[in-house]
Amino acid sequence: MLTPAQALKSILQRVGPLEAERVPLLDAVDRVLAEPVVADRLLPAWDNSAMDGYAVRHADLLRGGALPVVGEIAAGCTDEIPLPPGKALRIFTGAAMPPGADTVLMQEDAQVGEAGLVATELPAPGANIRKAGSDVQPGQTVIEPGRPLTPGDVGLLAALGRSQVTVVRRPVVAIVSTGDELRPIDAAELARGQIRNSNAWMLAAAVKALGGVPRIVPVVPDDRDAVDQALFHATRADALLTTGGVSVGDHDHVGHALRELAGPDFAFWKVAIKPGKPLLFCTVGHCAVFGLPGNPVSAGVTFELFARPALLRLMGHTRVVRRAVPAVLDAPLPGAKGRQIYARATLREVDGALHVDPSRTQSSGALSSLAAADCLVITPPNTPAKGAGEAVQVLRLDVDDRVAP
Repeated sequence: MLTPAQALKSILQRVGPLEAERVPLLDAVDRVLAEPVVADRLLPAWDNSAMDGYAVRHADLLRGGALPVVGEIAAGCTDEIPLPPGKALRIFTGAAMPPGADTVLMQEDAQVGEAGLVATELPAPGANIRKAGSDVQPGQTVIEPGRPLTPGDVGLLAALGRSQVTVVRRPVVAIVSTGDELRPIDAAELARGQIRNSNAWMLAAAVKALGGVPRIVPVVPDDRDAVDQALFHATRADALLTTGGVSVGDHDHVGHALRELAGPDFAFWKVAIKPGKPLLFCTVGHCAVFGLPGNPVSAGVTFELFARPALLRLMGHTRVVRRAVPAVLDAPLPGAKGRQIYARATLREVDGALHVDPSRTQSSGALSSLAAADCLVITPPNTPAKGAGEAVQVLRLDVDDRVAP
């Protein structure tokens, strides 16, 4: 069996960013930029006032005496109003500076009477002016490719007149659940031995939360021909998540089918973790395929540890794995033997330190343990049990703090 680190390395060596596409600006938020953004204009386009106040010549202020206020310029005014010598113009934040003015006197530092404007606090020459091109120059690369776009980036792109932007395409992720016991989630009644197909919806939600495009395939029965057909068609997607059928039972057909589909591109089956040991990964053509266990907690944990980083890589991200952080146990934690254990738990903060409580059922079939968890506590293999107050490492599920692998 592979260690978790070996399995993740094998996966990430086999997946890379998808091709680029042009999208409307708002659709690009959190998407990875696929080409450099080079400015084609000055920002700001012209000298403008950074404050509400008065446009003046600094030399006129130095001479002392009152300056008559002979007009005003508001933001959005397109008229070019020159400043006569020895005069002042009322000006507002964002308004274009008038020809002849070289300083803005803030209104807080001014008094205006019948004789005109008097400075109560003398500004420095050139104060309170945003110079043309002081932010961005033509030909300047303002956003480098390879990082997700933030709302601030969107604002900059809008200021540059970019209504569309080139980003890495979102992956389409097919989700195939197999099992004669599975029924739709809105089934009115369940017969003995039947369960609702919760795994598909859990995984679809996880894909959507990442920014991918989930496609839930109707449940596939435990029939080899049906499994072969469903998987063949599903591998037309960018990625495929299957749940169930990857173990060694008489009705487990997914693993066998994927071995045949992948051929030499079959990567591995089984990872030394708990829950989730029967994890399968391969590639079929361009499709990255994850055979996840059928137990819901195992499916959720293996998605988090292995499929999630791969999907992020497909979307062009370089930081794809959650950062492990220290925490203090609030309750005892069992040790681990030959496999690395990921226990579901909840966090709280005490005096700036994270405390973690893993005291809940850790059954791989107990969905409630995953639904209520905001972290996974890592217990490396061959680690003895720990008591309350001891230190552990956790992966936080409630924050998106990622690092490069």
